[in-house]
This record gives sequence, structure tokens and C-alpha cells, in this order.
Amino acid sequence: MKCKILCNSIGQCLVTLVPLVVFAIVCIGAEEKDDVSATKDAEYEVVNFTVRLEPYMELCRGEYVQSPAVTSQLFCWYDVRNSHSTISPSKVEVISNEPFVALFHGMLHDGEIAQLQSLGGTHIKHSGVTNDSWLPVFYDDHQTYTLHDRDHPVVERLTQRIEKITGLSCETAEDLKVIYNEVGSFKTSEIDAIQTKEEFHRFAYSGDRLATVLFFMNDVSKGGSIIFPKLHVAIPPRKGTVAFWYNLKATGEANPLMKYSICPLLQDTKWTAKKLIHTRGNELRHPCRPESAPEPK
Repeated sequence: MKCKILCNSIGQCLVTLVPLVVFAIVCIGAEEKDDVSATKDAEYEVVNFTVRLEPYMELCRGEYVQSPAVTSQLFCWYDVRNSHSTISPSKVEVISNEPFVALFHGMLHDGEIAQLQSLGGTHIKHSGVTNDSWLPVFYDDHQTYTLHDRDHPVVERLTQRIEKITGLSCETAEDLKVIYNEVGSFKTSEIDAIQTKEEFHRFAYSGDRLATVLFFMNDVSKGGSIIFPKLHVAIPPRKGTVAFWYNLKATGEANPLMKYSICPLLQDTKWTAKKLIHTRGNELRHPCRPESAPEPK
């Protein structure tokens, strides 16, 4: 009987002591963690920093400002490399050196713009007020039609002008594509270099898309800029200006830095004309440089 009572007393004592021991261990562990945290805080200072994403919105709003280190390397000049330019030099503005992106100002005249637009009169449907609604109805915010050199002298004249200002051959270039955009139109990130097998087989005779020439046919008050997010470059539509850039690296591979987007068109309509120049026929004018290829690992 005494033994039983003793055992019960010891059990009660253990029940009482166990929570105290656990509590003590927890307290000691918490103190050790606090000491470690305090030591780490003493060794490392907390620094706040801002992660800057690709400035899509800033570029579209025209708020992004390039650093002086970049803008100090950009320049403009009058191009007089050929006989045509001697009389009427091209006004060239470089907006990116590497990769090369430039603007040629005053390259498209009012009469030529009107002629190009009239050639697509049967293809383009303009939005307007309808009988059943006071709101404008947009037939299609992105409409296009293509023009070959033989379709009209103005198209052939523009092709010759492209060859003079770029120094490249348009022998295997694609037909001139005229693009009509209405409010709300935009384009997500893409690159003009050939990306699919279907296009590769389609243009097997002419090679990859070496360069892009884009004519702006009217001014736009809000939106519609072409942006190169990786280059932090935005090109707002300006009537008569031509944008030019290379789509390939010196090795002949597609340059991922040349992916571009078109900002949403907020007001007005926008007219552009696009000419894609291919590598075939430009092997000597713009030679590929295999030595620029990265060394294999």
C-alpha cells in the first residue's frame, strides 16, 4: 500500500515537472534564436532597393528617359553617300547604336501618302456612325493590303528610295504592306525575323528577313508608338518619317533584342507601310560575320 502511494506521488511529480522542463527548453531555444537574429542583424544591414521591370508602360506613355551615358553616344547626320543624296541628303537620326535602329526624316511626301491610301480604297472599311447606334463601330482595328512595284509607279519609287537610303538590295524583298489601324489596335511582342518552319520554307529562295523598313504616313496624337522594350526605345508615329532596323545579328541569327511591340492606339487612326528586306542579294552589301558567333562551351 505504501509503495503504491509512493508511485502515485512520483507520477504526480513527473506530471508537474515535465511541462516545466518543456517550457524551460522552449524559452532557452527562443533566447538562442533571438541571439542569432540579433547577431545577424548586427552583421548585415537591411538595404531597400527597387526592382525595375521592362518599361512597357513608361515607353508607351513617353515617360521613360534614357540615361546620359546612352544619349551621349547618339547622333544625327546628313547622308550623302550616293548621287541622289548629294542633291537631297537623307536626314538620319540614330536612336540605337547596337543593335542599329535609325530614323530617316522627310522620306514620304503628301502626294505619295494619298496615292498609297487610294490604292487600298477597295480593301479598307472606315468605322463610323451607323443607323442603329450613336457609337462608332470598328469593322476591324487592323487591316492590311499589299502592293507590288508593278501596281503603281509610286510603289516602285518607294522601293528605289529604300535601296538608296539603306544601301541594301530589295531584289528579294517582300511586297510593300500598307497597314491601317483604328482606336484600340495594338500588337504584342514579336520579331520580324523568320521564326516558323512554314515561313522558312516559304522564303527559302530569299533567305531570312534581314531588316525592316517602316513608313509612318500620318501623325498620331495619342498612342500607337513602336517600342523596343529591351533597348528602352520608343518611336512615336511622325508623318513622313521612316524607321529602319536590322532583325539579325552579325552571325545571321535572329536578334532577340529586336522584339518590338505596338502600343495601343488611343486616338485618331494610324497609317503605316512596311517593307521587309531579305538576306538573299545582300550577301556583299551586308555580309554575315561568323567570327562574331559565341565560342562553343
